[in-house]
Amino acid sequence: MIRLITCLRRKESISHQEFRKYWDDATFAGLMDKAATVLKPVKHARCLSLQVGANIKIMESRGSDEPYDGIIEWWWESATQLAPLLNTSQAQSLILEIQAYQKQFADFDRSPSFFTEA
Repeated sequence: MIRLITCLRRKESISHQEFRKYWDDATFAGLMDKAATVLKPVKHARCLSLQVGANIKIMESRGSDEPYDGIIEWWWESATQLAPLLNTSQAQSLILEIQAYQKQFADFDRSPSFFTEA
């Protein structure tokens, strides 16, 4: 099983509430649904970080940065399952469309995206 994980940080110029507004917008939900149809993951999820005191305590105890504002995860059985899907013009176009939407609210320089093995 492989996973693609994207950890998004909001642009410093927008508030947590504004980030959530973009995140919860029907446009973003539609793009994610379309990506699920095109990329055929076994599973996918969009998760928002909670704005709770427990997160501040964890951050302080570890001496770490604040949590990511949102995380997107996609699961596939294998890289060989995913590779042909990613190489289609439809997938490439959709990825660009998703990135263009995310650039409105996410700071890409501080938002890593990476594959893992489960």
